[in-house]
Amino acid sequence: MSETVTGGGAPEPSAGDEKRQSIAAEAKPRRSRKKFLFIGLAALVLTVGGGGAVFLEKGRLLHSVQSGMADRASQMLHPPIILGIPSIVSNLDNGDGRPVYVKLTAKVEISGARDEASLQNMIPRVQDIFQTYLHETRPQDIRGDGIYRLREAMIRRLRAELTPLQVTNLYLVEFLIQ
Repeated sequence: MSETVTGGGAPEPSAGDEKRQSIAAEAKPRRSRKKFLFIGLAALVLTVGGGGAVFLEKGRLLHSVQSGMADRASQMLHPPIILGIPSIVSNLDNGDGRPVYVKLTAKVEISGARDEASLQNMIPRVQDIFQTYLHETRPQDIRGDGIYRLREAMIRRLRAELTPLQVTNLYLVEFLIQ
């Protein structure tokens, strides 16, 4: 390394030193530019992703509100119908051979049907659902709050069987055990 001294006494930098300094000066801003670009890109991705998530959530909310409004409009056009089920006499599953009978009269509240006449042909299906469930039930299952469990199980079965229609409630009018 040769340094040339000029009149001021300060050494004059050589051509190799100038290159190193200029490379070092350029390297620092590049690194900070890359870091700035990376941070800016990450912020942009987070902003767009967050905005997309908000947009999707608003879309889901809007869809649920619209479907709820459609359900209410359908209920206003076709109010729930209470379908009376004639009395059913069934024997319960008793393990000791002694017969135990149940007499059941019920009403089923159904939404989505146009009129009661369209539901009249469903009464045998509903009676079959009641009969099948009662044949599987033991007298011990009905004691205590068993009638509530029986009602809930019947509602579940009716909803599954009468799928396009909506079973909203089940009223047990008469329930006798002998």
